Amino acid sequence: MSAQTGQPMTKALSGVIVLDKPTGITSNQALGRLKRLLGQRKMGFLGTLDPLATGVLPVFLGKATRLIPLFEGQDKRYQVTIRLGEETDSYDSDGKVLRRSDIADLTADHVREAILAQQGDLEQRPPAFSAIKRGGVPAYRAARQGLPVHLPSRRVRVWAVRIEALALPEVAFALSCSAGTYVRSIAHDIGQSLGTGAVVTALRRISSGEAFQVDRAATLEQIEAAAGREQLDFVLDPALLLTDHMSYPVDEAEEHRLNLGQVLTLCPEAGTVSAGARMKAVRACGTLVAIGEAVETGTGRMGFRPSKVLT
Repeated sequence: MSAQTGQPMTKALSGVIVLDKPTGITSNQALGRLKRLLGQRKMGFLGTLDPLATGVLPVFLGKATRLIPLFEGQDKRYQVTIRLGEETDSYDSDGKVLRRSDIADLTADHVREAILAQQGDLEQRPPAFSAIKRGGVPAYRAARQGLPVHLPSRRVRVWAVRIEALALPEVAFALSCSAGTYVRSIAHDIGQSLGTGAVVTALRRISSGEAFQVDRAATLEQIEAAAGREQLDFVLDPALLLTDHMSYPVDEAEEHRLNLGQVLTLCPEAGTVSAGARMKAVRACGTLVAIGEAVETGTGRMGFRPSKVLT
């Protein structure tokens, strides 16, 4: 909303916001609040976060939503706190308690060993309370109704685990993992291996791939305070995030040709480019116009063929 009028913005935006999602709401609810704050209809996010979780939630606005598939499947990094001696139906502290166990016999060494054993390739079964769809319906809907949910296990990789604090019954640690890894399932498996149960009590995503880092993130409160300004610094141009794409500057005439889906012949100043190389066309100001790939034109020179045009 505008700080002066209290009305949502109407200017159409295209770009990416690294949202610092607050705890207590779903990713969809966070997206809905962002839509209302900015007065934007077309938005999409990358990588669902649980209601309990906070941190990096990349949100794509306007025509930039076409770029979401480019960033899927990237590794994630989390900070997590678990509590031993408890088990819930959702594998976190928001769920219904199924059992509690005495942890008096646990030692710090046993706990460290169980946590560090979660590194490497894992066969992981996602929690019933998850957004994974079965028959087009999210699993959590069936779980909330008390219906049986059987999700197949999946192969995931935990690249590294670092224990940061151990004060039983709670343990805090950081981990980096492949896309699709459920940290709640990791906590559950730790609890099962120790025979005590374990639940996630706090979870914060600090990065999603290299492009989306928590130090770039803005809270809903910060966005609301800035929403009335002409320049919104928290809306990132996708060109800044596509670091693996070769940049190629275009003028207005070339931009028009890209809008028509035409192949641009690269100027000699573009340097040596191999066929199939990923490229991005940008305006002189650095704004992303299109992405595509280098192709052979048959004239002895290389060309830029657009695959997604954002203007």
